[in-house]
Amino acid sequence: MTASSKVRAWAVSGCAAIGLITLSASARAEVLFDSLSSQNSGVVRDSFFETSELAASFNAGAFAFRLTDVALLLNSTFSLPGDTFTVSLVGGVPLADVTFEDGLGLVFGAPLSVLGSETLPISDLSGALTVEHFTQLENITLQPEAFYAISVNVSSQSAEDGATLGWGTTDDDSGPGVIDGYNASYLTDNGFFPNKPTPPPNNGGPIFQMEVSAVTTPEPSTWAMMPLGFAGLGFTGYRASRKTAPAHKTGEPVERG
Repeated sequence: MTASSKVRAWAVSGCAAIGLITLSASARAEVLFDSLSSQNSGVVRDSFFETSELAASFNAGAFAFRLTDVALLLNSTFSLPGDTFTVSLVGGVPLADVTFEDGLGLVFGAPLSVLGSETLPISDLSGALTVEHFTQLENITLQPEAFYAISVNVSSQSAEDGATLGWGTTDDDSGPGVIDGYNASYLTDNGFFPNKPTPPPNNGGPIFQMEVSAVTTPEPSTWAMMPLGFAGLGFTGYRASRKTAPAHKTGEPVERG
């Protein structure tokens, strides 16, 4: 291998190494919310014979994230064929546009958007509380400093059938993100109130058992820096190959292979 070939190989290897290091450093796995590891203390069921929503919020923090797993502790004690429930990711409202008002709960400056959902037969759920994973919510990108929540509700037909759906709760607020989260159900008149182990009247609700995992996504500045690194290495390789190339006097023939 000639000196210039070695330099080019070094430059290519360096570019690949920089790319891998940059991406691995920027993609970091994190648990955004975890009350699933806590001891179960009860269950909240969808209200009978009407469509009611159960929801638990989590905070994406200062970074952009890509969801890798959403897991909930659910059960059902009765359903008819065709009865379904839907688990949705809602939110996307900047935290700067979210305020809390006593008696009302969270007030949003813009409507919560449905960013992804998965509908399944209620008969898929066990009578015992069981951890369920929702793969259709994976790979959704979360924006930094925005409000997000996971909501669970049964279809209107399922409610008319008297189908039941329960979401496990805990009194433990020590898990990642739990103390900063909010919950909503018919117990809070469907408003979002803070997660509290022993909530006072009209100022809190049960802590739903949920785990939300994600990885950080590369910032735009990260992608912008990579071509600059590649260009710098390429220029270095070019300079080095010029310095190592044999010089020829003017008028002398150049041997060709």
